[in-house]
Amino acid sequence: MKYLIVFIFTIICVNSVNAQINDSDSYSNFNFIIHLTKNGLIEEAEIEKENFFSYKNLNQLYKDSVNYVLGMSYQSEHNNELSRDRFLEVSNESFLFYPARYQAAILEAEKGNAKRAVEIINSIDSSNNDIINELKNFELAATHLLNHNVQTFDSILNKNSFTNTLLQEEAVKLKECAQVQKKIKRKSAFAAGMLSAVVPGLGKVYVGNNGQALASFLTVGVMGGITVENYFKLGIEHPQTIFFASVFSLFYIGNIWGSAVSVQLVKTEKELENKHNILVGIKLPISKFFH
Repeated sequence: MKYLIVFIFTIICVNSVNAQINDSDSYSNFNFIIHLTKNGLIEEAEIEKENFFSYKNLNQLYKDSVNYVLGMSYQSEHNNELSRDRFLEVSNESFLFYPARYQAAILEAEKGNAKRAVEIINSIDSSNNDIINELKNFELAATHLLNHNVQTFDSILNKNSFTNTLLQEEAVKLKECAQVQKKIKRKSAFAAGMLSAVVPGLGKVYVGNNGQALASFLTVGVMGGITVENYFKLGIEHPQTIFFASVFSLFYIGNIWGSAVSVQLVKTEKELENKHNILVGIKLPISKFFH
């Protein structure tokens, strides 16, 4: 972040010289706000910002730079709402507009507001820059995938051929995430339960828990064998037969229920892992392009 601040300082200095404006007071106030944010005094920086922004004819670049730096500071403090708000206050006149909008979109995506993230990305005018347009389409596709909208994701990728190597590589990874998402959706708790009703443990094989499947099969099988043995030796009305039959029933029903529950647990685990991978795919190009 310190390199970004140095870069902002440089742009402001050059802009001030080119405009031939004597704004040493403005630069001094800007410098003080940055000093406060670097030292974690964000609330104090916000107070100074209000005073600073009240200056007449204040260069818009100062406002945009302050909002962007505050957005980065809030982000480092994990205050995502205020970070997003500051990023969205950066105007489209600034060279910081693109990274600010994408950062705001990422924050919304991380919160699970993929729809809002898509709206923010769509607000970016990329018509005059081919590489920014590629990035925009990539981020739109990835955000739709994060929102489980695989059809729109596929549609965007099919319409765009990325020339940027990084975007090409990340697009391949996102396609893999899309395939994982399709497989996750196909898993059915009802199917897992029915399979385990036919053959104990088979539902967990369907889920992918082969170790648990074998354990379920052996447990239910052993209890079933003991129950049958007692039935033939002692009769159906003998207390010992009734006891083992009851235990077998509990294990058998538990095997069915456990298989159904396993589907949801595995789906949740896979979805979280896939979400993480998609978010990495969303963040990496932004980081490489603008930082």
